[in-house]
Amino acid sequence: MTSIQDVSDVLSSLPHHLAKNWLGNDLIKKTIAVSYDYWLEDTNIPMTLEEFVFQYLDHSEYLGELFADD
Repeated sequence: MTSIQDVSDVLSSLPHHLAKNWLGNDLIKKTIAVSYDYWLEDTNIPMTLEEFVFQYLDHSEYLGELFADD
């Protein structure tokens, strides 16, 4: 099971400007962690957590206001 800390570790290592904003939002981190676990379980398509987080960052405009760039 992916933890909020796992997502925090990935976000803190990324140079993306939204990553720094998302570090302070536990709801976003929990959403990413749960979504990643479902992704792995449902698709059986291998993807690292870092790759998954990059997808969220790259497509944040489609994910709703919570993920939006201020």
